[in-house]
Amino acid sequence: MEKNFTKGLLFGALSAASYGVNPVALFLYQDGYTPTTVLMYRYLFAVLFMAILMVIRKESFRCTKEELLKMLFMGLFFSFSSLTLFESYKHIAVSIASTLLFSYPAFVAIIMAILFRERLSKLQIFGIAIVAIGISLLNVQSCDGEAHTMTETIIGVGLVTLSSLLYAIYIVATQQDKTLAKISSLKLSFYAILFGSLVYILPTIIHGGGDTPVWLTSSKHWICTISLGLFPTLISVTLLAYSIHYIGPTTSAILGAFEPITAVLLGMIMFGERPSTLSFIAMFIIIIGISMVILKRRRLRRRQNS
Repeated sequence: MEKNFTKGLLFGALSAASYGVNPVALFLYQDGYTPTTVLMYRYLFAVLFMAILMVIRKESFRCTKEELLKMLFMGLFFSFSSLTLFESYKHIAVSIASTLLFSYPAFVAIIMAILFRERLSKLQIFGIAIVAIGISLLNVQSCDGEAHTMTETIIGVGLVTLSSLLYAIYIVATQQDKTLAKISSLKLSFYAILFGSLVYILPTIIHGGGDTPVWLTSSKHWICTISLGLFPTLISVTLLAYSIHYIGPTTSAILGAFEPITAVLLGMIMFGERPSTLSFIAMFIIIIGISMVILKRRRLRRRQNS
């Protein structure tokens, strides 16, 4: 049991860190690609990678009608969560959008408390509050110093908030629904992303690219889209499913604090952003909050097993 809990923590942290690679999409935006086109390639590559992995592991693709229907809805939730996040990059700084996305643990906690009567300990609540303080500090100043109008800010924040809510619903549903909980993590991720890809493929087929590029025309475009299909999709979604299985949706969501940290570091390395001292202090505070929640969960598990 203790070993499984440790696995859950590791998978959750790696899942969040992988999801923080999403800002790579900005390289494609700079060359005229739209969020819909970028996400289409991201999901298509992810589906291909997952299909290959399922074949290697000799995992069956067979599903019941009930399973397919529920995975269709999960795919739509996950897909629209991605779309609203990627659209927010056009209105607010990537570093700000990525950190605001971390509000999804609050939605997870609210959903679990209201619908499933899950109670949080005082230490967990305190840890979440500390994480919230760290996220707030991280949002005080945009790393790239880019100015945005009030309208852009409102639209961007609204899109990220909706993205967080949809992601929270996905996390809770995959664990709490009895049908989905019985499906293997890899199969669930494969079908969720397969169905989610329809959100981007169908509009592209119907309307075409218009004045914007659709086909990948350079090695940079291929590397970016493959990276998006691999890290924030295949690796992140699959590890998240394993993490939820081992430690539950609430703790898995809290570990998502590693996502904005990854986004800030990625901004430094790839986009030349220069975080302030306050940003580094905020990241340190976030890690402290995560540690408090993890330690409490570990103690509870040890008591239950003793």
